[in-house]
Amino acid sequence: MARSCHEEPCAIRNLCGELHKLGCGAEPAWLGILLFVRDLVRRFTSLGDARKKELQQFVFGELAKRDASEGHLRQVLDGLEAFLEDSDKARGLARELESEKRSVRDLAVSVGAFLRETLTSERERDKLMRRFGNEAVETLDSGDDPAIMVPRMRELVTDMLTHYREEARNWELRANQLEQAMLVDPLLAPLHNRRSLDDYLEKAVTLARDEGAPLSVLMIDVDNFKTTINDVYGHAVGDDVLRTLAGITFRHAECHGSFAARYGGDELVLVAALSGEQAELHADAIRLAVQQYEFRPRIDGRLADTPIRFTVSIGVAAYRPGMTPADLVDAADKAMYRVKGAGRNNVAVFTPPAAS
Repeated sequence: MARSCHEEPCAIRNLCGELHKLGCGAEPAWLGILLFVRDLVRRFTSLGDARKKELQQFVFGELAKRDASEGHLRQVLDGLEAFLEDSDKARGLARELESEKRSVRDLAVSVGAFLRETLTSERERDKLMRRFGNEAVETLDSGDDPAIMVPRMRELVTDMLTHYREEARNWELRANQLEQAMLVDPLLAPLHNRRSLDDYLEKAVTLARDEGAPLSVLMIDVDNFKTTINDVYGHAVGDDVLRTLAGITFRHAECHGSFAARYGGDELVLVAALSGEQAELHADAIRLAVQQYEFRPRIDGRLADTPIRFTVSIGVAAYRPGMTPADLVDAADKAMYRVKGAGRNNVAVFTPPAAS
């Protein structure tokens, strides 16, 4: 049996009274909408203050119409849904999805070009082999003096080997380019992409489980990226900030034999064969390097006079027996959000909850 408004706490009862005055008190959905825009929306980090105010004004304006019909309720719900879908967060996710689609398309183009070049090279190699073979046979059948034939044969073999060496170098270059397209994030190269991260982490966790090798994950996130970078300077500068962070992270990873990748959005991941204590020191070194970096955005074609300072929050999680790759990343993510809640620009190590 449904509870009445009078059984709810005082604040809810007062809201129910206001909704009754508007003729909406009999439908719980109206109470849910009112609680959502009054109390929940203000806690959203993906919406700016202006957008929150706009959403609240929309709902309060609809409530003022005193129309409690099912049709009007549906209109309000559709409006809320459209509003949230149009939020910056949703647009960011849409941009990320479109970027991923472009990445897949580019990869398909690269693989297609590689295969076409392979077929073309095979045909050219057949032609070349026939030409070298015919010339070699003609030379041997000429009946010329060995003093003449030997230099000719040596020249033919030298030409053939030179061609194959050059072709081998070209194919190595093409193979490296294809490998880059498959393993590297298109925006934050030379950082690895998410697919490559998943593969690497699976192997690293297996090694840690089977051989007891130390393993830690660092989750790195730019502080207030949307409000202090994207909203102020635009997404092009935001991308440059991420490239700067990627460069700092990659250089650190390269120096210490770690694996750096883009996890998604403005979150980077570093996988290191380190204990939790060691990884915490490495995380703080990255944090300080970012804090001290003077990033100068390019605005209207020239470098800005005033640098942008930005910081990162980093969560560290060390592998514990029984953890899956997803568990390890989730633990680092939780530690990172603990830093966010405590003021940002710091490092935290994941501590599992105490057994009850």
